[in-house]
Amino acid sequence: MPLCWLEIVECEMIARAAKHVLDSYLTEHCGSAALQPAQTIASFFSALLSSGEESAAETEERLNNQDKTSNTNGSKQGKGKASDWIIPDDDDVSTLILSKSGGGGDAVPLRVRGRGQIWDAIETEVGRRFRYSLTLYNNSKTNNSRSLFLPLLRRLCQKTGVRLIARDYNLGGKCLCGGGGGNISASYPISPVDIVDVIPMVKHAAAQGEGFVPYSYGTAAGAPSLHILLPDAKATLEAAHMYWSGRALPKALDLAQEAASLYQRVVDTPLHASVARCMELTAVILFQAQEPELAAANASRSLAVAVQLGGFDCAEAVTAHSTLAHILLSSGDMAGGVKHLRAALYLMELMGGPRYAELCNVYHKLGGMYYESGMGIEALRFYQEAANRKSCDRMVVSMVAKNTALVLAALGQFKPALENEKRAFGIYSLILGEDHELTKNSATNLQHFMRLAVEQSKRLAVEERKRLEEEAADAIASQIEATEVEEEEKKKKKKKKKHKKKN
Repeated sequence: MPLCWLEIVECEMIARAAKHVLDSYLTEHCGSAALQPAQTIASFFSALLSSGEESAAETEERLNNQDKTSNTNGSKQGKGKASDWIIPDDDDVSTLILSKSGGGGDAVPLRVRGRGQIWDAIETEVGRRFRYSLTLYNNSKTNNSRSLFLPLLRRLCQKTGVRLIARDYNLGGKCLCGGGGGNISASYPISPVDIVDVIPMVKHAAAQGEGFVPYSYGTAAGAPSLHILLPDAKATLEAAHMYWSGRALPKALDLAQEAASLYQRVVDTPLHASVARCMELTAVILFQAQEPELAAANASRSLAVAVQLGGFDCAEAVTAHSTLAHILLSSGDMAGGVKHLRAALYLMELMGGPRYAELCNVYHKLGGMYYESGMGIEALRFYQEAANRKSCDRMVVSMVAKNTALVLAALGQFKPALENEKRAFGIYSLILGEDHELTKNSATNLQHFMRLAVEQSKRLAVEERKRLEEEAADAIASQIEATEVEEEEKKKKKKKKKHKKKN
């Protein structure tokens, strides 16, 4: 099982549990905490996106370092740097309070909870909803090495509707959950002034699912805008997939376009998930029918619809970027294809973390494109990055090692090439056997690289020996020259002494 699966599942559990825990914090005591929502939300997020809580000495040291950095940059609050932590002043605080509270009754906001209390509530909610105990987060044994803090921040914002200022947050370190009484104080790494907005979240919408059917009392009258039902469009799309699988491309294209038209007539807008799927299928069919320009246009429209519906970082956007990249690369547009492929790579790591299973494949593909373009150094960097990423497919690991060996050999680094070819040969022998063509080819390359590595080592040894001999000769020559200069100086001194005696 890929390592990323457990990481993604636990991240999703925490995000879904956090939505309910934060809602309970904001609504307790007749909603008194909602008078200062920025303080509650910032402290809550800071606790979840950290590995521990700061002591008073650590907080003081961090603030002193912040002041020194701000003074060095000539700005009290470090404006212009995305990574600086912002300390709210009185004007900022006044804008974060919805109304003044007081009176000593139940409406007085309680002190903000600490990190331990927040995580206890999260673990309780996860256990109640999913019957599961967290193993990667808030666990001192694992040292938080596999905690996905950036994907967790993304999912927290999506689940709770919180919008933050775009800057470089220090995630995964120690936090400060400030605030209490009726006062607002700074939290870390997310400050109350980082909260831009809280958007109401809608869980369900009409006509979003495939089985939406209008209700009619008595005889079926049907709404004018729903005279064609979504099941009909769904059946048309399924028929398009069936004809496409059977390589009947003209019929499949007609049905895919008809399905897209049916969906738009039902929902009165092209912004629907099924419309995006129809456009993507149309793009694939046109690409197989040798119409790359039309295919790229439909893939671009599918990407635009996916981004409008789910945001730039939704799973559908990743698929659309990958599809469009494949079409552009196959049609010869290397710049556009690489741009979309790198966008898909960025979104994969943002959503799934650095150990996402597909990252190795994408880095390997990018390395191959740069190598074909004659950019060996850049290709080597992508292959090395692919080798550092975890992959559950050992054949992919072998291909990365083999291509790395070829690039290193082309760059004249035969010893590292030999090591990578050995790794590829071992995997081929284990999985495919000794008689497979790939194994035999790898064995031939292994012998070739070994011979070249030996020849290169001998040549380097001879060159090193010559260099050492030249250095020794230069040292002896310098010593002889110094001795001659010293003797000449002595002779000059003797001549001067004799001249003085004669005078």
